[in-house]
Amino acid sequence: MTSNSFPIFDGVSNKYDNNTFYGRYQNFRDITDPSTLFATENDLNKSKTLLDNFKKGLVDPIKNSDELWKAKKIVDSTIHPDTGKPIFLPFRVSAFLPINVIICAGLILPNASIGTTIFWQWINQSYNIALNHANRNASNTMSNKQILEAYASAVGISCSLAVGLGWGVNKLNIQNKTISSALRMMVPFTAVTSAGIANVLIMRGNEMINGIDIKDKDGIIHGKSKEAGKSAVYKVAFSRAATSFPALLLPPIVMGLFERTSFVKKYPKVKMPLNLAVIAAIFNTSLPAAIALFPQESTISANSLEPEFRNIKDKNGNIIKEFIYNKGL
Repeated sequence: MTSNSFPIFDGVSNKYDNNTFYGRYQNFRDITDPSTLFATENDLNKSKTLLDNFKKGLVDPIKNSDELWKAKKIVDSTIHPDTGKPIFLPFRVSAFLPINVIICAGLILPNASIGTTIFWQWINQSYNIALNHANRNASNTMSNKQILEAYASAVGISCSLAVGLGWGVNKLNIQNKTISSALRMMVPFTAVTSAGIANVLIMRGNEMINGIDIKDKDGIIHGKSKEAGKSAVYKVAFSRAATSFPALLLPPIVMGLFERTSFVKKYPKVKMPLNLAVIAAIFNTSLPAAIALFPQESTISANSLEPEFRNIKDKNGNIIKEFIYNKGL
């Protein structure tokens, strides 16, 4: 162990145990850390060089463990694991928190007009499409036509649900303010969650149709599996729903408690910055927790794959019982 209790860097293992939820949560906190957005191109190049030199045996992992972990954090949060190229800054997972604080504030605006509702749902799905595409499993490509179809479908679903459900709640004319308020809170959550799941299924549907690369523990790719593609897409869709739940449902509840305080009643202008702070605090915890539900480098039993993958041998002549695939983010 190093002085800060992190394990000695070995170039393969994660800083925390990836076999446990808590370990994955801590690892994904590194990837989703917005501070990595301030890393310059020079910082990235230095980090890549340091890691390359480590692989060549030119860097002492004991003396330089902290520097190596920092370099890995910058590279992992910036570079796509399949393409090896930097992800466009706004669409990195580390940018999700600051950008979605603003988007969520727009989605849960009280008494929003139809135009305002449609605008924020459009903004949200436009960003989600770009994020999904930037962080997809890159072993399977999409045409521009497929991307546009996915975009139109997700925006159509989210806007239709948000406007339709909002209209439905108004038509019910519920007199009980608590019940009415609860139903109104559910409108953006239902619309965003449903569209978010549809967004992932449509945007990454070709992974289920054409399959994604699967590899053994030595990193050797053995082909594309549709079953692995389905597993990857379903896991990401579930994680997106889990992200939306606390981010859209908890802030109105927490703000309702704050609004009862004498301070907020005396200074009503603090509501907006307070609301943004609440959303940011919730996202800071819920985002890495939702992503950590499943490992990014997930495993799947050979018996769960297509028949052609069930009797493949590794480089040592042993039958491979478990394959690895990148589920994406």
